Amino acid sequence: MKQIVSLLFAMTIFLSACASPAESTSAPVGQDNATSTSQPAEVLPTENIAIATFTPEPTTTPTPVPPAPHWYWTVDDSDTAKVIAVTQFGERRELGALEQSDDLHTYAISLDHERALLFLDTDNSLRIYLLTPNGMQKIALPSDPFYFNTEAWQPSRAVIATHGDNVLFSYVNEGGSNLMPDRGPILLLDLTTLTAKLIDELVSRDANSNNRNWFRASPDGRYLRYMNGDQKKMEIRELDMVTGEARTLFTTTGSSYYIRTSPQGDLWYLPADHKIVDLNGNQTDFTDESQAVRPLKDGNVAVYPQECMDTCEIKVIAPFGNATVLTYTFPWVIEFASIYNKLDQVLPDQSLLVAGRPSAFLSKSPAAVADYPNLLGEDSPLFRLTPDGRARLVGIYTGNVSDDGRYMLLRSADQSSFFIYDVIADRPLFDIPIDTTLEDYLVTTRFFDTGILVNLSPSVPGEKGVYRYFYHTYVYETSTSIAWEDVNAEIGACSDLLNAGTLVCWFYQTDPTSINYDLIRFDPVTGTKVTLLEDVWWIDFTP
Repeated sequence: MKQIVSLLFAMTIFLSACASPAESTSAPVGQDNATSTSQPAEVLPTENIAIATFTPEPTTTPTPVPPAPHWYWTVDDSDTAKVIAVTQFGERRELGALEQSDDLHTYAISLDHERALLFLDTDNSLRIYLLTPNGMQKIALPSDPFYFNTEAWQPSRAVIATHGDNVLFSYVNEGGSNLMPDRGPILLLDLTTLTAKLIDELVSRDANSNNRNWFRASPDGRYLRYMNGDQKKMEIRELDMVTGEARTLFTTTGSSYYIRTSPQGDLWYLPADHKIVDLNGNQTDFTDESQAVRPLKDGNVAVYPQECMDTCEIKVIAPFGNATVLTYTFPWVIEFASIYNKLDQVLPDQSLLVAGRPSAFLSKSPAAVADYPNLLGEDSPLFRLTPDGRARLVGIYTGNVSDDGRYMLLRSADQSSFFIYDVIADRPLFDIPIDTTLEDYLVTTRFFDTGILVNLSPSVPGEKGVYRYFYHTYVYETSTSIAWEDVNAEIGACSDLLNAGTLVCWFYQTDPTSINYDLIRFDPVTGTKVTLLEDVWWIDFTP
């Protein structure tokens, strides 16, 4: 059962992000539900050896602001199956009750530190509840019961966006193919009126929960742009997350696989119409079918060859502006316009990050392979290009990138380590050495508002099904990096990284037959574990 839950977690939370302000490492007075497995260190007074020779001016000592509570959501394993909220300090509240049959059909996604959505899909019928510390409230869906194919659609449940008290929810009910991506409806949930309305029914999206490449938000998050329809009629749509009104921006034909847009959805390339268009009504023809077009941030467009051997020219133009054309040299092979799918901006120093397709998947090996003898055939090399024609290999792209594109997990070109790369500062934040006696490293990364959590899970050669689990955290506020090994393979997943460097994680129970978990606040420096809840369902799969 634990393997099933772990697999579900891996499917549903491939890169995501959760917000996490500072926290306290001890429970406040009056909140004694949490239990600690270690004793706090003794604090000794310090002696003031400075002798004042004057009367100091009176000063006001600022009152420390206590950290805000973060609420986590679960269900206890009792006959009544109570829905429970708990904070990092151990404050616990019971919100309602479920049926035991809801096990394996219960799924929660946190919206922020005080709200979550609870999804139940028993008997092919979907129910959604708003969870807050004050209780659980059912949201009225467009019909009751609301049909939901549990077996086929469950892995695709996703919260696409949250803006104030409005939440956009989606799932897949039409599987994808090599011609079209997965598609499904989007519903806008109003958390004030506790109602939901259907917005569109054939929206292109990812099969699971990683949909940032399909939905593009305006800088303030109010407007969401996406594609709805089929190859005969594909609409570029915009949803106002405040009013709930949607409108059609453009209509075209063809597969949404080949329609390109900027990170904010304000610039589009419509290949069937051979046009580049923006939201202000500007449009220009682009008819050179030998070139690929990729809209970027700030009104720019990258243009590069569909097919190119070794020295490939990439130009950045501003189709509706007066910016100077920038030209870059990409020292790799491009086939079928296949380059780094996060190519989305010209960096502040005018650099451009571009990753090449692994050489093992190219019909011709790039000449640059000879310059990097440690590159493996399955490696995707990430280059930093500059307009003066230079190209520097930064590392090997792994697909782990923060939502804002600033941080990414790379592997070093000499295969000696992984490292977090700060794209803007052009420097590594911290290195993670690779133990060459282990193999088949499975890497997952979570980017929180407070920092970064990396998990490396390599296998032990010659021992089937035996793995080791290494963790690394980086806290932005203190620039602190912490590394440790989960020697006993206790951690199922971590839901939060707090400013003090402690984590809130779901731990496997010591009983190997148990299918439940303990929610624990864990300090990786001291090894201290503060149990927040015991023997509960793990339902929070926030990406």
